Amino acid sequence: MFGYSLSYAQKKVAVDWENPADSEAFNRELDFFSNHNVSYLFVSHPLTADEIASLDSTGISFFVKLDHKFVTENEFINNSDQYLESVNDAKAYYDSSSAFNGIVVFTHSNISQAYLGSQTYLSTEDFFEITGNKVYSVNIHSQPLFSVFETSDSYAENLSRLKEQLINSELNLLVDGEWYRSVLAQNADLKSTFEGTSGMDPTTIAVPDIPDQTPLIHWSVLVLVLLWISLAVNVASNPTYLETIPRYFTAHRFFVDDILSYRERSSASAVFLLFQHAIFGGLVVYILTKIFISDIGLEALYYHIPYIAIMGKNYFSLFVLSTLLVLVVEMIALFWLYFPNKEMSHFNQALNLFTWIFHLDFILITLIVTVYFSGQGTSFLASILAITYVLIWFSSFNITAYDASKRLGMHRNSYLFKTIGLHTLVSGALVVLLVVFNEWWDILKLAVSV
Repeated sequence: MFGYSLSYAQKKVAVDWENPADSEAFNRELDFFSNHNVSYLFVSHPLTADEIASLDSTGISFFVKLDHKFVTENEFINNSDQYLESVNDAKAYYDSSSAFNGIVVFTHSNISQAYLGSQTYLSTEDFFEITGNKVYSVNIHSQPLFSVFETSDSYAENLSRLKEQLINSELNLLVDGEWYRSVLAQNADLKSTFEGTSGMDPTTIAVPDIPDQTPLIHWSVLVLVLLWISLAVNVASNPTYLETIPRYFTAHRFFVDDILSYRERSSASAVFLLFQHAIFGGLVVYILTKIFISDIGLEALYYHIPYIAIMGKNYFSLFVLSTLLVLVVEMIALFWLYFPNKEMSHFNQALNLFTWIFHLDFILITLIVTVYFSGQGTSFLASILAITYVLIWFSSFNITAYDASKRLGMHRNSYLFKTIGLHTLVSGALVVLLVVFNEWWDILKLAVSV
């Protein structure tokens, strides 16, 4: 396909076109693009013979997009013969067209590394992929051919970025066809800029003032504030609360004696901490997802595992799902600690021993949220803090089991095996299963990479 030269100096606009099925609408929209300095069209396969002829007559070069979206690395390796066949079929179908410029085989897929190790090779001339906000030829992935223009809800901001990219970008700009037609319809001056055959001058695009927007408090910050308020409510409702927190960390043996002797009977504080820890876990997953997974990556995630979209296909679903999952695992851990121990006669003894270490969450997750919104060293620091959260959670079970075993006498070793021993074995087995059955990892790599 590189036999067809790309003139970057003169041709600037490419359109990602959802070509209509109706032939009259197809030709009408095609004429519109032809009259408004569109140099390339990205169209969906298959086109009819009449549509190909219409494209040839306008002289607009076109790329054909095959329906291979969100392909994981393993899917590419396992089905490479089928992908090769689809490319060859499409190439044979369009090769007689003078306007045919190439095949976009993959859209937002994770195939680059798999391609290098695959036994089935497709030549440079055969296919391209859309990944993130660039269009690449796969086996020269470091050299993008197009930059994908991403729109926002702000008309003025979109227009400003469009002008800037048309002037400064060395790449052709790929814009959404529906948005391109609508924005020209809204702006007569912009429409005239793109009309004609002599070439457009983007410096003449008039950009309206971008209105100042009052910053809103993000819902994750609001959740964090509510968690701190819940801590304040807990302190206000329990006169000994503030005295007990340092006792857990600095005089731990005395804290454990009070709990096991049932001198500390309140369960309200521990219930607060149980739910606070679960919500903090949801915030950790939410922040990490926002840092490492783009909107397109999120779409890829839900494409492969749609059943996790319990609140819609958005980031908030991951927060809610993670919160519920942490809460369920916490309850399993509490029952696991309580029932084998005959010396604990009240469930709130296990509850208090298990949850008080979760006060550290307030410091860790406040730091994670602060790091995320500050944007300073975001990914590294947030990852370290998130790992610390998981380690504290894992340690809470073992620390509680060790503390609860102190009055069991001859049965202590048996209890420690049923708790710490089995807990370690089960945790290790889960890690091994996640490594062996690694389809989830393939999906996660896709979501992060696109």
